[in-house]
Amino acid sequence: MASAKLIKKKKRKMLFRGYVTIFFCISLITFVASRIALKSYNYGLSIQAGNAEQEVRELRKTVSSLETEIYKLQDRDRVMAVAEKEGIKTNQEQVIIIEEEKNE
Repeated sequence: MASAKLIKKKKRKMLFRGYVTIFFCISLITFVASRIALKSYNYGLSIQAGNAEQEVRELRKTVSSLETEIYKLQDRDRVMAVAEKEGIKTNQEQVIIIEEEKNE
């Protein structure tokens, strides 16, 4: 009979080249993933900035139209017309003008 020999597996030591290859692969995957994530984040920020600019433009238009309306409502002729329509008359007889004395 033949004697059975036990074969021991040798533990393979990973060489420096193997470590460098694994590190390079991990670095490449991390680089690609972070680049994709940053591009999508940048795209989202640009959409938010565009929406904010649009909202600012709309608010400026609203403010401008409200200012125009305020000026129209403050017009003396309009106020007088509304007062006369309601039956309110101006009483110029009770207006007293006081002149300031000049102290020299």
